Amino acid sequence: MLDTNDEATVGRLLEVAGPRPLPSAEAMAAARTAVAAEWRSAVAARERRRRYTGWSIAAGVALTAVAVWLARPAIEPAPVTVAALVRVEGVVQRSVADGGWTPVAASDPVEAGTELRTAAGGRAALRLSSGVELRLDAGTRLAFENSDHARLAQGAVYVDSGAQPGPASRDLVLETPVGIVRHLGTQYLARLDGDQLTVGVREGRVALEGRSVSAVGSAGEQLVVTGGRVERAPLSRSAADWQWIADVTPPFRLDGRSVEEFLVWAARETGRSIVYASPEAGKQARSVTLSGTVEGLAPDAALTAVLSTTSLRPQIGTEHIRIEVQAR
Repeated sequence: MLDTNDEATVGRLLEVAGPRPLPSAEAMAAARTAVAAEWRSAVAARERRRRYTGWSIAAGVALTAVAVWLARPAIEPAPVTVAALVRVEGVVQRSVADGGWTPVAASDPVEAGTELRTAAGGRAALRLSSGVELRLDAGTRLAFENSDHARLAQGAVYVDSGAQPGPASRDLVLETPVGIVRHLGTQYLARLDGDQLTVGVREGRVALEGRSVSAVGSAGEQLVVTGGRVERAPLSRSAADWQWIADVTPPFRLDGRSVEEFLVWAARETGRSIVYASPEAGKQARSVTLSGTVEGLAPDAALTAVLSTTSLRPQIGTEHIRIEVQAR
């Protein structure tokens, strides 16, 4: 048996066998045609795989985009309501996403980031989610960062944090180009006219912090800040400065409330105090229950209308409301 791993042996076998005959021209042509066909088939298959991969990637990107769009409500934070409009008089508008303005109406919500503006003769009353009440005078622009922070760009805003000092959540930072106003359980009015800020304090105290000024105002005072200076002046609780507030007072709900509760509201709205002419007048005010509505009436007009349905009569003065029992 030959050892085919021996190179000398393999060489002798090749010499004995001699040269192999060449294939015919027809066989060579057929071989070339077969090789070319196989090459074209391989190239086409590779091209199909490349296109399929591209289509798969494109489809994946499209599906991802659709999924992101569908999930957009879950990804984007929901708008946060910071206040509700409780009364609107005249033309009042809010800012919209495209930079324009749209009218608002009573009961409309106000979301964080919204700016409100009142036209000439337009006024609005709002209740923040913290419980603080605001009123906007004509020609005012006020933007809400959140329920605890608002920016006054022009005009006037009246702030009422409630008769009783509330928790920290009832605080409101009112930012202006002149300085920041913080209430300390109070009713106050801030009016911005150009570079002059006037803060009138009807009840409680306010703290004013500016770039070059810091001051605290108390009830019955008015602070006027101009050019880094603060000037103080007396301001009555029933002064003319407060009168516009009555034009946009939120309605008081009468049903089931006592006359005394209504009188407390009317006195607070007008900056007056209640004086009973006799013990009997006070007793009736506490015992008589009301019904109906005073919506649309200013506090003084509501006071006269409501007490006309009882045996009590008001004597409305500058500083006091005297309640008397009507003589029979």
